[in-house]
Amino acid sequence: MGKAGAMDQPITFQRKAATSDGGGGETYTWADFDDDATVWANVKAKAGRESVDEGRVNATFTVLFTVYHRSDVLVTDRIVWNGTDYNIRGIRDEGGRALRLVIECERGVAQ
Repeated sequence: MGKAGAMDQPITFQRKAATSDGGGGETYTWADFDDDATVWANVKAKAGRESVDEGRVNATFTVLFTVYHRSDVLVTDRIVWNGTDYNIRGIRDEGGRALRLVIECERGVAQ
């Protein structure tokens, strides 16, 4: 990763999109936001943990993504960084006049 505080990592925002399954139902896929889906972010690892559930080891990893403020990001969205999907768990404004968003995400868990 780059210098501390630098927004030097490209990330892509995605949102679930419903599409018809041809039989009257819907299937869900992930789609990039419109033209501004990919932005620069500061990325910080926060924590990781492992648990055992019914004999399987589950590993999760929490990451903080800091981006310039935008109003279209929801906790139901996700971020793709370095080809890995991260589910958004929380969003908070940071800095004077909320110039930045800090987005807490997890990988290794279901949406």
